[in-house]
Amino acid sequence: MMKIEGYSRMLIPSILSVSLLTIMAPTAVSPALAAICDAFPGISQTQAKLVLTLPTLVMMPIGLFSARLTARIDKKKLLLLGMSLFLVFGVAGGFVSDFRLLLVMRLLFGLGLGIMTPLSTSLIFDFAPDPAKRSKLLGMQGASNQLGGLVFMILSGILANISWRYSFLTYAFVLVSIILTFIYMPSMPPMEPKKQAPGGDKQKLNKKIFLLAFFAMMIFACYFVINTDLALFMDVEGIGDAKQCGYALSLMRIPAIIAGISLAWIMRNLKDWTMPFATVIMAAGYLVIAYADSFAVVMAGCLIVGLGGGFALPPISLYLPRIVTPRQRTFGIAIIMSVAQLGQFISPLYTSMFVSDVNPEACRLRFVVSAITTVVIGFMVLGFTYTLPKKALEG
Repeated sequence: MMKIEGYSRMLIPSILSVSLLTIMAPTAVSPALAAICDAFPGISQTQAKLVLTLPTLVMMPIGLFSARLTARIDKKKLLLLGMSLFLVFGVAGGFVSDFRLLLVMRLLFGLGLGIMTPLSTSLIFDFAPDPAKRSKLLGMQGASNQLGGLVFMILSGILANISWRYSFLTYAFVLVSIILTFIYMPSMPPMEPKKQAPGGDKQKLNKKIFLLAFFAMMIFACYFVINTDLALFMDVEGIGDAKQCGYALSLMRIPAIIAGISLAWIMRNLKDWTMPFATVIMAAGYLVIAYADSFAVVMAGCLIVGLGGGFALPPISLYLPRIVTPRQRTFGIAIIMSVAQLGQFISPLYTSMFVSDVNPEACRLRFVVSAITTVVIGFMVLGFTYTLPKKALEG
């Protein structure tokens, strides 16, 4: 097991256990969505989907706010607060009998998730100042994200078959993270404010952070096209049913996990060319799907997209130290991750700008649009890196 010098070997599992939860959290109960509709017959399918989307909408502003709070509150205490909200209101969703109260539970659950998400990444920068170790840890974090999505989606589905209420019990896994964090994570008190020279201005946030956040958003938007369009594509083309679609979407996380584990080696050899490399792989997967005529070919395309996504998503954060100072990194991470989350929502809107629903080839063309966009963004990121200093900023 990798060890961060000067800290317990259990520190890394503590940090990664939080990463297991953050990506899967909003959609963990999606297998129970149909049962929730049946349990509350007065709601529409659109209203039922709020159970999945409300936490994500809340976590964006809360993520930015919690990053500001780290200037005043110990990060460990803040993380424990976020996980406590995650536990209480995540599990509580399975005990309510009124749909409006369920939505309130999901909003409060989003508060906890919003606190946890930026901290899960910023802690890696705090405890791993060495770029090589940081790359390895971010790769492991990406693998943990994908593993969490795979394991908890399956577990939630099994529990949802018993009762939709039991599906919410998957959130109780955060108890493991709470225990690990409480025991093994050292306190992270706020950094002392840097003294300004007489007449000096307060250090401003580099505007390039917003361009980096835009790149992250577009990468997420392209990656999530497969989640929004694959089932429809397979149905229209007569390639497979919903069960086979779920099978493909679950298995594509396996190469993403492998990519996360090997990310540090890839970045050490390709450096700033990692993003173009990753996006070309992801685009190749989308083109395979776009021209697929059987489930086997679709499955191959999904696996390639998963591999490319595993390489493309984590490295975005690694450019942060070359843009902002250590004191600004938690807030910078919150900006990137909050804006990146918008990618899930703009994904179908973006592809519809280029492809009309009345086009008989619409389903295939959306994957082509995603492939082209992914490669363009990858090389835009490469060009962006040439405007940055080669080493991390200090101060």
